[in-house]
Amino acid sequence: MNGKVIQADSLTKKFGSFTAVDRISFDVEQGEIFGFLGANGAGKTTAMRMLCGLSRPTAGTAVVAGFDVSRQAEQVKKHIGYMSQKFSLYDDLTVAENIRLFAGIYRMKDKEITTKTDRLLGRLGFGSESGTLVRQLPQGWKQKLAFSVAIFHEPRIVFLDEPTGGVDPSTRRRFWEMIYQAANSGITVFVTTHYMDEAEYCNRVSIMVDGRIQALDTPRRLKESFGCTTMDEVFRHMARTAGHNQPDRL
Repeated sequence: MNGKVIQADSLTKKFGSFTAVDRISFDVEQGEIFGFLGANGAGKTTAMRMLCGLSRPTAGTAVVAGFDVSRQAEQVKKHIGYMSQKFSLYDDLTVAENIRLFAGIYRMKDKEITTKTDRLLGRLGFGSESGTLVRQLPQGWKQKLAFSVAIFHEPRIVFLDEPTGGVDPSTRRRFWEMIYQAANSGITVFVTTHYMDEAEYCNRVSIMVDGRIQALDTPRRLKESFGCTTMDEVFRHMARTAGHNQPDRL
């Protein structure tokens, strides 16, 4: 790891009198797998939207991939990848069409798209599925493709918003192998998850409670600090300190 690719300083988001994200400060290093945890209503979705340049902060600053999220939101979007559980691919397009669509959004050149598509399909074992509609793929294949599309343009950072929701444990393990490969290539992975066993796979983990980061450290040190044996125990301990449970504001 070398160099900070995310720097947040007192980052704040208010909706009227409600403070969804309350002066959070943290850094993320290049190539790091950074877990961003919190119960529903803790503010993590709102914070992620600000970091992705999709929502303007009320106060504080954040620099992502070298660009200010308030003043250079469009540049931020060009240098990141994004994948969510809810939406990542178009079901009514083929595998190849999805790749080309998202590559075009990131303004990749046609020749580069063609070359990298062939390479990607071969690596995933999808060579015979280029013309298959995404809706016809097994869920595990969809996830592999969605992640691959999110990093197809080789972003500095990829944001993963609960990417493994609703899949079986073996598929989740295979997905995390892809995450490790991306991190080893230098891509920073910023991931939210509800699965506390996945938090164990992260280099560092932050835990948000009521809009604030209440803990941030390696999984091992967090467990030691709270006298817990698993990250699930740490999370439950932190969640009990929450003062309210309002839904994340988008």
